Amino acid sequence: MKNYITYLSLFLLVLSTASCSDDDDGQCSPAIIAVTSLEDEYGCTNTPDQMEIDLTEDFIIISTQAQFDNLVTGSCTPDIDFVTYDLLIGKKQLSSGLEKITYDNLMGNCNNNELALNITFTQNIATIAPNVTYHLLVPKLQDGEVIIVSTTTII
Repeated sequence: MKNYITYLSLFLLVLSTASCSDDDDGQCSPAIIAVTSLEDEYGCTNTPDQMEIDLTEDFIIISTQAQFDNLVTGSCTPDIDFVTYDLLIGKKQLSSGLEKITYDNLMGNCNNNELALNITFTQNIATIAPNVTYHLLVPKLQDGEVIIVSTTTII
């Protein structure tokens, strides 16, 4: 049921943004927003297992190095360029082992200052049920801009 609600919400968001057009009467088209990761920018490894933040089935946006240093622990603690990026970081409890995490394109809706992201967790048959950390470095958010994150689990 949770996946149904997630897909329905994502469908409605895509439907509402798909009706935008790029013309002179103030409307706009949805845009794919480029993102990166701590692996790509700072050479971190195995962040789902090696980074820790005190969250359960939730995410936060970290906007400063001080916030990052106070909230995140583990083997990946770089000095992040918070002038350019905000860090979206969260936790997901899985029912079996983690095969991979896939991030869909971060989509921007210029009509309502909402960004939408779906994250897919592909599990394997391992009997360990990890609480994994996920993250993305996103372009610095503007005042009033929010990110809506939905998650999907594939077993």
